[in-house]
Amino acid sequence: PVFFSSQFASLQQGNEMYGYLNSLQVFLEAGGMFVAPFLVNKIGAKNGLLLASSVMAARIIGSGLVEGPIMISCMKLLHAVELPILLISIFKYNSQHFDKRLSSTLYLVGFQCVSSIVATLLSPLAGYGYDHYGFAPTYMVMGCMVVGTTLLSAVLLRADSKALAQHDMTDLDSNNKAQPI
Repeated sequence: PVFFSSQFASLQQGNEMYGYLNSLQVFLEAGGMFVAPFLVNKIGAKNGLLLASSVMAARIIGSGLVEGPIMISCMKLLHAVELPILLISIFKYNSQHFDKRLSSTLYLVGFQCVSSIVATLLSPLAGYGYDHYGFAPTYMVMGCMVVGTTLLSAVLLRADSKALAQHDMTDLDSNNKAQPI
């Protein structure tokens, strides 16, 4: 918000435009929540996570490369594409790879808690980067970190087909057990 606001003639005008931009982003994210389940069902949970991560990397790196309020706004609005895909993919991946009773708990504890802890740890580093190197170089470094995490995730995340096949075998085993009369 500080960098975005600095792109305008006055701080007040920049803050006002940032408020409008955030409002638009929230509406786009809400609309994306209607579309994301269809996309994630088509490409799979793992690919959805990788797509969301790739959009995040493009958004962060792009924020370091573009200039002016219009292009910075476009980069910020990519979050409205990324977030719905990410959220739907997380739930779908958890439900495919973990006990369904734990799926929402894993999301709440795992994703939310880890996100908050990482944000707490990275915020001072980002602030240091802004102060000592500037906005663009700091965003380029953060974007490269996201690219590295995306590549690591492509290798470490389990494929959807294996999880579905394993889940189907578990269902078959439980259906073939002798039922009490």
